[in-house]
Amino acid sequence: SFVLKNLIDKVLIEKNLRLLLLTVASLLGFGFLKQVGFLTSELPYKFAVANIAKELRMRAYLKVLNLGVEDFNKKPLGEWLGRLTNDIKSFKDYSEGFGIKIIREFLTSLFLVGVLLYFDWQLFLLFLLITPFLAAAFSYFGKKRKKYSKYYQESFASFLNFVGDILHNFESVKFFNRKFLNRLTKTKILNLYRASFKTALYAAAYLSAIEVLGYLFASAVILYGGYRVAEGSLSAGAFISFIGTLFLLYNSLQSLQRTALNYRALEPIISRIREILEFSPPERGGRERFGGLKEVLKTKNILYPKEGKILKGIDLSLLKGEKVLIKGPSGGGKSTLIKVLASLYRNYGGEVFYDRTELKEFNLPSFRSGVFYLSQKTAVFNDTIRNNLLLAKPNATEGELKEALKLAKADFVFKLERGLDTLVGGGGIALSGGQRQRIALARLFLLNPSVIFLDEATSALDPQTEGEVLQNILSRYKESTLFFVSHRKGLEKFFTKTLRVDGGRLILET
Repeated sequence: SFVLKNLIDKVLIEKNLRLLLLTVASLLGFGFLKQVGFLTSELPYKFAVANIAKELRMRAYLKVLNLGVEDFNKKPLGEWLGRLTNDIKSFKDYSEGFGIKIIREFLTSLFLVGVLLYFDWQLFLLFLLITPFLAAAFSYFGKKRKKYSKYYQESFASFLNFVGDILHNFESVKFFNRKFLNRLTKTKILNLYRASFKTALYAAAYLSAIEVLGYLFASAVILYGGYRVAEGSLSAGAFISFIGTLFLLYNSLQSLQRTALNYRALEPIISRIREILEFSPPERGGRERFGGLKEVLKTKNILYPKEGKILKGIDLSLLKGEKVLIKGPSGGGKSTLIKVLASLYRNYGGEVFYDRTELKEFNLPSFRSGVFYLSQKTAVFNDTIRNNLLLAKPNATEGELKEALKLAKADFVFKLERGLDTLVGGGGIALSGGQRQRIALARLFLLNPSVIFLDEATSALDPQTEGEVLQNILSRYKESTLFFVSHRKGLEKFFTKTLRVDGGRLILET
């Protein structure tokens, strides 16, 4: 503005070429300083935001990983995915829209206000009349932005959860009523679209409102200022410089408000991230170290949950080394029982004793390193077969890995072109169901657990392969206590005891 004023009053009118060169040099200097300011402020800030997002991702991941199974099951999988991915990404995107920018625009606005007062305080007072209208627009549209930002995050999480369910059950989906499924999908997509549209609508409406206000008040300032120039109480240079500075100030105020509006959109995202970081305390055990089952495992009146809706008072006494087959109808409580015994479900009533120590008194890492648990939901990750095995024992040798695969009847690995270094795809998609189960079972043979829990862990194997794997388990782990859940008939011969769980109650068969 000072450059423009001097250019008009001193250079163009008085034809001062020396001042013209100085003006051009000043303009280039300002441009250079602006870029230096950008590099020394914008980039470090964006780096800091990216670093904060990285830390949040790690903290959120560890928070979820350290939750108890019961707490984790309080939210659907898609909700967890949405909060661990989209919420933190949105936090990063919105955060980059303010921070150093809001400070810079605030300081710029203060400087420009001083310049305007220097040029003409009367014109500035006229401009101040716009501020209550700008404040009202910010308040109204800020509330809308916050509301629909929250709505969008929730709609996205719901959509992600729904799509996850479809993809997870892709084969079954083929036999569902396609029209009804499409209707459900359309509803989820429409909700997401409405949230996105409303967010964009109110953002656009806000920009339009302040643009209209800007034009109205700029017109009033130009009308009044032009009148004063005409009557001679204000120079043309000062007036034009005032107008130029006024537009710069208005742009800074717009940027300041848009930045603040982004913060309103960020508020529900921060709230959702905070919710996950504060969601239930991590599962905690006691201080006792688990040195393995030495004599006997006993339960006294086990209820689960504590109200006894699933397990209804189970008393059990098993000697070390017993091999137990657990049978019963679906929903009878078989899986729940071994999840309690394996310390996955900890909100139980009654008592579980490993020798003379109650289960809740054990240090959890110590206990879980001394037992092995495998469910029907085979955990195979999108990585190599080698790394999928090393998850159980990171320091396992090549020989140990190959022996474990042989004992799990996973010899097919040796016929693959890349052997142990074969990528199995997301969820082990490159493998059959039986192959995935054998890879998961191979992890057992890398360890020496005191107690083994296998919950339908061989359901995808043919009877002959299942029998061979069972024989290998029994031969290798003679001293370990084994719990084996299965619906398959004819397995009783492998076990020392068969239990039937039905309606949450235990029936001792043999």
